[in-house]
Amino acid sequence: MASPFGRRELGLVLAVVLGTLLIGGGILLDARLTAAIDERVRVGAETTGRVVHVERFKISRSFAATRLTVDYTFDGVRHRERFSSELDESEFHVGDVLAVRVDRADPTRAATPDGYATEDLLLQAPTLLEGLGIVVIMISLALLRRGPRRE
Repeated sequence: MASPFGRRELGLVLAVVLGTLLIGGGILLDARLTAAIDERVRVGAETTGRVVHVERFKISRSFAATRLTVDYTFDGVRHRERFSSELDESEFHVGDVLAVRVDRADPTRAATPDGYATEDLLLQAPTLLEGLGIVVIMISLALLRRGPRRE
């Protein structure tokens, strides 16, 4: 018995499955990053930092990211790190002092109780994965709806 799906339709269905996996991967990565940041805030060594630069990025109407450049000192060594977060609720300004929780093993890995952390590009990865998954699914479904290709 012949399959009702041709090679093209099977490829598009597999693309929908891939898109679903990308969305799921983005959700899982977001949960893992949130847990890692919460753990760092919970067990990290506390110090204070001073905001020296603030950047706000408006990616879309519903998604915004904020990046802070923060100077802090840990064990007598001065560090300047970029902190980023998808939380745009906190309004930080240059010169603000904030609490920083530093990983004792690696002082360049730090986080704030507001959810800002030094994983600059990694914090954006879940949103990118989810967005890519949605795009793949939408394109695949649109191509499936068009019907079989005429040869």
